[in-house]
Amino acid sequence: MKISFIRGSPALMIKTGRILVASDLHIGNEFKLARSGIHFTNATKRMAQDLLETYKKNRARRLVLLGDIKESIGYPPREEFEAIASFFHAFRDIDVSIVRGNHDAHLSEILKRIGISLFPVNELIIDGIALLHGNGMPSEAAMKKDYIIAGHSHIAVNAEGRASKGWLVAGAGKGAPNEYARFNKRIKLIVMPAYNSLITGVSVNDRDDWTMPLFRRKVFNASTAKAYDLNGKLRWRGTQAARSMRIKE
Repeated sequence: MKISFIRGSPALMIKTGRILVASDLHIGNEFKLARSGIHFTNATKRMAQDLLETYKKNRARRLVLLGDIKESIGYPPREEFEAIASFFHAFRDIDVSIVRGNHDAHLSEILKRIGISLFPVNELIIDGIALLHGNGMPSEAAMKKDYIIAGHSHIAVNAEGRASKGWLVAGAGKGAPNEYARFNKRIKLIVMPAYNSLITGVSVNDRDDWTMPLFRRKVFNASTAKAYDLNGKLRWRGTQAARSMRIKE
């Protein structure tokens, strides 16, 4: 397999080129929580340190950030701007690529202002793998690959009675031929958890809808999907979702 989950971590490794992938950093989320009276000191700094340690421990050679780099939808307030600057300066000596998410308006401008020469893209294709945030539809080129890796949905699973970060893996659905003239019928979609430790997400066991158009339009099949916790244990099968969400494939 070209992809390996990193046990205990919400990140994965693309073996070809040793590329570490992390999604949904939501830098600045701690400031939104603080306005509600919930305080986490130095959350962005700790996230950067953790990601950097994961990068070094797994001997990665490149880092791909899979969208929703920042928390604010529009231009960030000063404290979030400074947190973004601090985060990216911690990775200034590393080969970083950014896939744009729905929270990443003005990100190119922000990176330029802080002296970081990175240019976010909507989709990245590496070998037989396509990487996108997940709030939009993949290109036809992406659907011809072996895997699509996406974020956006903040995947979580029910583990020991509580929601915990997890992975979702799904195959092509019956809607794929309606959207794409040609696609790899054996393609797999891998949906990542949020890397930000302050964001768990909604457990797939409890979902009654999906934010990803790939599932809403049945390009991928939620009724045969499987979800795993960060230790690789199978926690959920999509047939359960087919009943709870009335999905008919």
